[in-house]
Amino acid sequence: MPKGGKREGAGRPSGTGRYAESARSIRVPHSLIGPVSEMLSEHLRSVSAGLRVSEKQVRTKAVSPIVVPPAGTASVIGPVDATSMLCALADQKIKAAVVVLDPMYRGKQEAGRAAYLSETVPLLEAAARVAPNIFLWGFPESVARLVDHWPTSLKLEAWLTWFFKNVPSRSKSWRPSQQACLHLRRRDGKLYPERFYSERHRALAKENKLEFKMTPYSVFEQPLLSGFIRKSEQTGFRMQKPEAVIEPLLRMTTQPGDLVIDPTCGSGTTGAVAIRLGCAAILSDRSGHALRVSRKRLALSR
Repeated sequence: MPKGGKREGAGRPSGTGRYAESARSIRVPHSLIGPVSEMLSEHLRSVSAGLRVSEKQVRTKAVSPIVVPPAGTASVIGPVDATSMLCALADQKIKAAVVVLDPMYRGKQEAGRAAYLSETVPLLEAAARVAPNIFLWGFPESVARLVDHWPTSLKLEAWLTWFFKNVPSRSKSWRPSQQACLHLRRRDGKLYPERFYSERHRALAKENKLEFKMTPYSVFEQPLLSGFIRKSEQTGFRMQKPEAVIEPLLRMTTQPGDLVIDPTCGSGTTGAVAIRLGCAAILSDRSGHALRVSRKRLALSR
């Protein structure tokens, strides 16, 4: 049988996708087949009703052309959604060392986890076109659904955990006190564990005498930014992450002068850390409030 269908020329050629891109299959856990099927049906109804903006129209929302800022500075672009921003960067052949993703957290129930999976897989596909290292934040219950479902060009480098004790809770069971972060890496992604070495360890490593690598732990214990804890760092943005949580991610994957991308910038924490480490950063968000907070914060960071 011809690859195109039952007769020669019938249907779409096998292995091709929309806009001349390769077709990709996404594996959906059996427990989520129902919710994901319902979402796809709703998507098709929206398209047929003319309620959904086409992919081409969405992508034109990104500011074009995008100018890469000098090292030690950051630019804030938007409002624009994360996937559109990453596609615009890829189309303009802008390459970064790392992409940090902190998309909107969905509910922890089945429907929320299904929505997180259906939204995040395409986001990872777009991010992999821009940078060889990707960090993805989320609730552990949601992030766990992504295991073995990320793009085939990426491999799991580490499952990272931010642990905090100062969390109020009304739970009658376990108190939620963590967020998860997946470090996904392409084969060409560079790591710089030596940035965590002391001077003595660097000297030993240079002589190939460092038996045990003094790399950072995969669990970061840092308090939530609330009350008087790191008051000078607080912006008032909901669920703002401490700079101490983002810093090891960038130290492991960048060198001074490298480009960092955060299309879900929130309060601009990634940009503030990138500037301090001598990197360039391109930030964006679909929220006007987030953009205002980030621009104000980064103006003070310079």
